[in-house]
Amino acid sequence: MVSSFYRLALLGSAAALLLPGAGELSNRPAPPFRLPDTKGRTVSLADFKGKFLVIEFMSTTCSHCQHFAPVLESLHDRFQGRVGVVSIAPHPDNAITVTKFAQSYQVTYPILLDPEHKATLAYLRPAPPKYNFSIPHVFLVDQTGFVRDDFTQNPSNQALFTPAGFARLIESYIDRR
Repeated sequence: MVSSFYRLALLGSAAALLLPGAGELSNRPAPPFRLPDTKGRTVSLADFKGKFLVIEFMSTTCSHCQHFAPVLESLHDRFQGRVGVVSIAPHPDNAITVTKFAQSYQVTYPILLDPEHKATLAYLRPAPPKYNFSIPHVFLVDQTGFVRDDFTQNPSNQALFTPAGFARLIESYIDRR
């Protein structure tokens, strides 16, 4: 028989896995961006002012990004009006690859093109000369435009990259207001 103390400790540990600490690219104003979607419409950080925003840096050929698309779509549906969701696809992705991706994974939230890597470099701050970074890389931006958290998918946070796990995380940030 497991005591109440141990049950509580196990629940606390499980919850801690769902709420990662602020990443190394957090705790700063969100860099502004102004990028086109696949239809040529321009979307900017300012368009989400007053909303909590989830920004994902992704690639259409990334298997983790492909598996994460339905999670983001579920957030987009669940929190519509309160939480913005946007993905940013740097070069070599283009309007054709992103359109195919959106159709294949039934994505309705905006996927923006970053052909010159301006937003990618501003958010991910990769170091020269290789400019490597991991994707998907997610940024959580609060209603005031401040990056509250950032993270990539890894073995320690798999539960977070599910519709229920990510919804709990978003709710925890919205409830902090």
